[in-house]
Amino acid sequence: MHAATHSMFPATEQALLSPVELNTLATLMLPGLPQNNSSRTAPEQAPQPSLSFAPQLEEDPEDDADPAYLDDPDYTPDDTNTQPIPAGYTYICQFIAHDIIADSHFHIGGRHTSARLNLDSMYGNDGSGDPIRSIEVRYFDSESGRFLTQAHDVHRVAPGTIENAPWATAWMPEQRNDENAIVLQLHSLFQSLHNAFISALPATQTDMAERIITARRYTVAVFHHIVINDLLPKLVLADCHEYFFNKLGPFYYGASRPYTQVPAEFKLASFRFGHSMLRPRYHLKTEYSQSFSLDEIMRRPPFEPLDEAHVVDWPALFFDPLDNEGLQQIASPIDLFITSDMATVPHPTNPRAGRNIAQLNLLAGIKLGLNSAESILRVITTESHFKPFAEYFKQQLSHRKLVVTSPGQETDFIYALLAVLQEQQRTPLWLYTLQENLTDYPNNNQYKLGLVASAINCDVLRSAMYECYRNDEQDGMAQLADKLTTTIQQAFACLGKPLHTMADITSFLTTRSHSDE
Repeated sequence: MHAATHSMFPATEQALLSPVELNTLATLMLPGLPQNNSSRTAPEQAPQPSLSFAPQLEEDPEDDADPAYLDDPDYTPDDTNTQPIPAGYTYICQFIAHDIIADSHFHIGGRHTSARLNLDSMYGNDGSGDPIRSIEVRYFDSESGRFLTQAHDVHRVAPGTIENAPWATAWMPEQRNDENAIVLQLHSLFQSLHNAFISALPATQTDMAERIITARRYTVAVFHHIVINDLLPKLVLADCHEYFFNKLGPFYYGASRPYTQVPAEFKLASFRFGHSMLRPRYHLKTEYSQSFSLDEIMRRPPFEPLDEAHVVDWPALFFDPLDNEGLQQIASPIDLFITSDMATVPHPTNPRAGRNIAQLNLLAGIKLGLNSAESILRVITTESHFKPFAEYFKQQLSHRKLVVTSPGQETDFIYALLAVLQEQQRTPLWLYTLQENLTDYPNNNQYKLGLVASAINCDVLRSAMYECYRNDEQDGMAQLADKLTTTIQQAFACLGKPLHTMADITSFLTTRSHSDE
């Protein structure tokens, strides 16, 4: 068994699952799937538990879309731990993953990712080592410094233009962003934000490379501002967000341990919570019009221009929770269940070979020897390196166990299996991530992550962002935070408008686009 590379926790107890347990979990997490009794996954000597508790998929696909939208959202403004999450933020997480987590199958035309969240999935990386100045100029118009882009889509070129990708036509470094209609448009959206900065920069800055680099610096800073102040507060424990971004409390990474690698716990487990948040269907317009299955959105024809029907009205995906105008779609809860469309994730070289995403996630942790959640908890509460965090969250970490009570008889079996794994100290971190929120929220809120997943994600993303501002080896966390804040203020001054949320960005760019027509 291989040890998990770049682990945050030097523990030794791995979350091993038997073939029967793996097959059972992967089947129960995607309700309605037929049982797979293949000898490769369930040996004859190990009897397969009954799967009769798994709920059946309804024949009407629209039934699986509930809730399709919120007619009369009943939000409590003062309680930030109970608000459902607008559906678009799921895809911001995917956009982040594509920027800092390498493609495990390395598609032809793929790239070497940087661990820093510097949007090199958009800007490319010329190999110079500087996280902001390292641009690939071929993606920009040589006279203006603007991204070559199209309305709602990216610029597309003739086959063979991109090296080693004879059929690729999407003119961008990260080809994975072209596979999903929503992520593709997010890519185009942030390209448009860069172009807005190019237009707003003073004419006296005439050096084209410097204009592009300045626009990148501002675009990246605004994106960081969105991640810190819009995305993460919706997803993580409020006290945990306060600890990492206001008190600048230490965890694993710090000024004395520069961030250079995406740790296994993040990329294989804690940041894969979004698979649970995926809805089975999406309305892409603010009117109550045609909806599209997850399969249609995530498996668009490779490298073809965006279908007009898939153009997103952003207020349908990013909205003010207190505003009830138009269609408002929320993400699915963070829990142990995944929409059945994720049962057949296409293989990158054989689209007919569908793969179960739950099984893939569990297998990834097993193959790389990822530590069990219980082992990680033991390290956090006993190792001196984590002492400041453990002291700050002493009450929450004391006698910490998952809540594994089934909410309904149809799901009893998966909770029983999870209880066994917890008792035997071998709970996979991904499963722990999906269930931990019920330990931290007495009101059974499942729209946020629990403490351990919040900490891992905050620590990694904070480090991935702050390292973009390190130009002095002596910089500490406070200096890096100040540099980010200064750059954000400069960016807002350049535009003449602050952009604090995704709704702000989409509204600003939509209005700007209409005024240019």
